Order: sequence, then structure tokens, then C-alpha cells
Amino acid sequence: MTGADLRVARQQMRVSLVTLKDVYGITGSFVFTRGGDLVARELPSMFDDATLGEASSRLTRLHETFAAAGDEMDVAVLRFRDHKLYVKSLPAGALCIISDGAVNMPALRMAASLVGRRITPALDTLASAPAGLLAEPEPPPAAPPPEARPHALAPPGMRIFRGRPVE
Repeated sequence: MTGADLRVARQQMRVSLVTLKDVYGITGSFVFTRGGDLVARELPSMFDDATLGEASSRLTRLHETFAAAGDEMDVAVLRFRDHKLYVKSLPAGALCIISDGAVNMPALRMAASLVGRRITPALDTLASAPAGLLAEPEPPPAAPPPEARPHALAPPGMRIFRGRPVE
């Protein structure tokens, strides 16, 4: 297995994670392996990789706690004030979805199941990779170019406020 194979697997997962944002209320998502390694993310930049890595290791311990008690954790929903963290267990890791509190839970569950099935082969590939290859930093997502907006000219007798004519 090469670094190129791992990059392709990560890219396939990121493409699938983007589709979760089609559900109203979902902020973003990330995926980690059973070893607690963050392998893919689709979140705003305020969620840094170090924080997600720490969350991944804690969520792995939560899964292990259930297993030690003889239970299998399939799905967990953690609530934090106005937000939810939906954690779906996968064979080689977990899919985590961050949403606001008012998200439509049936739609979120359905989307998580579909994306979970879609990313499982790529996650299996990444989970079986040697630790040295998996530790390579993930390239940051490319930022879209800023759109140039032409300045609107106000007709005679009108003023402009924030680029829009005001009477």
C-alpha cells in the first residue's frame, strides 16, 4: 500500500462527507479509525486537527467502554447545549457528524447510514495501513476563489448601502 493509495481513499471519503451537508442543520463531519487516528474531515476551519484527534481518541475509549461492559455501540448522540455529535460505529472506525440541535434526526440517521456504507471500503483501507503512512498530514482543502462583485452605481437620487441602492 502506497501513500498515493491512502490519498485516494481519503479523497473518496471527503467526497462522501460533503454530501452530508445536504441535510439542513449539519455543520460537518469527520472519520477516525479504531486506533483513534483522524483520517478524513469536512468541517469549518475552526475545528482544528488536534482537537478532532483528541475527540477521536476519547470517542474510541467510549466505544471500548461499551465493549468492556458487553454492549455494542452502534450509534451514540452526544448533546452539547444547542449542538449534537452523532457517532456511527463502522467496522474499522467511526463516522462523526456535528449538527445543530434542531436537525431532523430521521434525515440525519438516513444520511449517516448511506455515507457510512459508502466510506467503509476506504476506511478499511486506511485502518489497515502502516502507522507511518497514516501519519502523513492530510493536505488542506483548497479554498474557493473569492468572487469579485462589481460596485453598483446608484441612479440619481438614490444612495448605496452595503452595495445595494436605498431610497
